[in-house]
Amino acid sequence: MLSEQAIGWGFFLAYLLLVGGAALLGMRGARGLAGFSVGSRTVSPVLVGLSLAANLTSAATFVINPGLVYLYGWAGYLGYGLATPLGILVGLVLLSRRFRQLGDRYAALTLPQWIAARYGDRRLGVLYAVLSLLLITFMVLIVVGLARVLASVLGIGLIAALVLTIAIPMGYLLLGGAGAHTLTNTAQALIMLVVAVLLIGSGLSYWEGGLSGLLQRLAAIDPNLARPVNPESLLFRSPFEVFVANFVVGVAVITQPHLLSKALYLRSEADVGRYLLVGFGVAFVFFSVLLTGLYARLLMPEAGLVADAVIPTYLVERFGPVVRGLITIGLLAAGYSTLEGLLVAVAAIVGNDLYRSWALRRGVAPEVAEQRALRLGKLTLVALAPVLFVLGYDQLTPALSVAILAQNGVYGLFAATFAPVLMGVLGVSLRPRVVVAAALTALLVHFGIYYGQIGPYWNNPAVPATWAVLLSTMVALLGRWMPQRTGQPA
Repeated sequence: MLSEQAIGWGFFLAYLLLVGGAALLGMRGARGLAGFSVGSRTVSPVLVGLSLAANLTSAATFVINPGLVYLYGWAGYLGYGLATPLGILVGLVLLSRRFRQLGDRYAALTLPQWIAARYGDRRLGVLYAVLSLLLITFMVLIVVGLARVLASVLGIGLIAALVLTIAIPMGYLLLGGAGAHTLTNTAQALIMLVVAVLLIGSGLSYWEGGLSGLLQRLAAIDPNLARPVNPESLLFRSPFEVFVANFVVGVAVITQPHLLSKALYLRSEADVGRYLLVGFGVAFVFFSVLLTGLYARLLMPEAGLVADAVIPTYLVERFGPVVRGLITIGLLAAGYSTLEGLLVAVAAIVGNDLYRSWALRRGVAPEVAEQRALRLGKLTLVALAPVLFVLGYDQLTPALSVAILAQNGVYGLFAATFAPVLMGVLGVSLRPRVVVAAALTALLVHFGIYYGQIGPYWNNPAVPATWAVLLSTMVALLGRWMPQRTGQPA
């Protein structure tokens, strides 16, 4: 009989074959920088919607955040599993169709390029290209989460698992770019659907008596676990933290480059409706996986686990080796699907927004500039590997969870991005210096509150981000209004 580790390796190798095949197919669409960045635009909106759903729900949803729900109970699920998805839905509906229309008009390959073209100043593209490097913090969350899962299932050390986790997506993205990314995301989203059903169904017995029965079981462990607000938690202490901040985060998260640019993959505007329906519908199922945090607490009632280790431990305690191997593949799919999107976005931003625009201004022939930009994008992927390893190694033993590092970094990015994208998509004209003022306001407020420890909820990155989004949007609106008051053009 095969050992548990042999079964785990078998599923893992099967997964590698699947995504490797998708990467080879994706090579057909990776012709030049545009193909590497957004693919060939011959992909069905259903497949792009599945790719969006896979990107929206990464290792944070499947591996890391359930650990925080395990620690803090029903309030954690309401914040991460309901308020955030609702905000995402609003953001998608509000921005996707119009962004695609304007993206086509400006032939934008990346979000920084779109912002620069929309507001007529190439320097904005450089600014947002640099800010997009904050996405690295979320990549760290993913590699740490996946390394913990691989170490548990394959029976290898955490450091070896970390190296393996980083090396795999680098390989097939270097081959296929966004063409591989979209196809592998689609395959992974289908795997994730199966695994999501298994995980959500793993605690059906706890639902005996309905929602009240589930909450009563949680309350028997700790009454705070069954409350919509958990005053003893570090992240869900008030209705503002649970509902308002997470909703704003959900709306603003759509302005992340690797998410909003999905609309640019579509062939025509007629595809947007199906893309949104499939993308959000599947994503909501994925967000329901957060319920496993509650199941884990009921199965292991003593809160002695590190948050990031909850799901790997739950898999061992709850499932046999075959089902555990299948679920591991789904967790890998959940993490890699988002990691690939982040890697492609950052590589395209460095190649296109930082180098290509500079080279064209210096008189480099367009064909030569594109070839060099493509090479530079691929070199960026290679350079990111040691960076992710060093930061990931440091986060193997975080104070609370690697989620805090990731949220702090990426929330700063989308806070700085939200107002310019919202105004640009809705047709509100802003002068470039107003865009810069809004971005700097967002960064100052977000990181100022967090590192200055201002207010009672400073340690929850969603709270500084919420104030940053709101205040930077006010600055943008004020910048739009003031010129009208003085008779100057906007």
